[in-house]
Amino acid sequence: MSTYTAGRTDQAMTPRTGSRGPYARTARVRQEIIEAAMAVFAEAGYRATTMKEIARRVGLTDRAIVHHFPNKEELLLSVLAARESESEQLAPRSRGEALAGMLAIANDNMTRPGLVELHSTLSAEATSTEHPAHEHYTKRYMDFREYLAGAFAELKQHGELRFSLEPDELASMLIALWDGLQLQWLYDNDAVAVQKLLRGFLDMVAPAAVSQDVTS
Repeated sequence: MSTYTAGRTDQAMTPRTGSRGPYARTARVRQEIIEAAMAVFAEAGYRATTMKEIARRVGLTDRAIVHHFPNKEELLLSVLAARESESEQLAPRSRGEALAGMLAIANDNMTRPGLVELHSTLSAEATSTEHPAHEHYTKRYMDFREYLAGAFAELKQHGELRFSLEPDELASMLIALWDGLQLQWLYDNDAVAVQKLLRGFLDMVAPAAVSQDVTS
């Protein structure tokens, strides 16, 4: 499901047979801008990134970029929405599969280092309340803790947790481990096996949660 919409055409003035052409081109250009912005934000962070640099990457003028995204803040939020949509498609809907499903997302992340770098850069920058992505990351971490805590709570009800920590505490630990491992992985891809270490942690805490491999 798309997280952004292309500009509308006036159907009263545009022939029906030709309306899909401009619409499709607009959507394609917007997607190209979002992909370029992902790369630049990952490399330089939000504050140091300029719309001019993003325009250069796409091969457009500054004015053309602003036509699709009036400002850098709106472009950033569109980038984050696009990334969240991708992650949601990989995340299982069932709490019983949530923890094993996390490994599938971790595996996917390792194939796209630019997105891992984007998350690591922006999540650190966005701790400032003045950052445009502050609310996004505040909600993201809150929702993610709740999602994982629910999975741990379900395991606890069935007597399948090996640790005495509460589900919400385990959720915070798991998120911290994942973020930290990915950051180390960016520095040394060969030395840090993110998915293997996450699986090892889950196997210690709740082996039943990762008894089935969902990454294949």
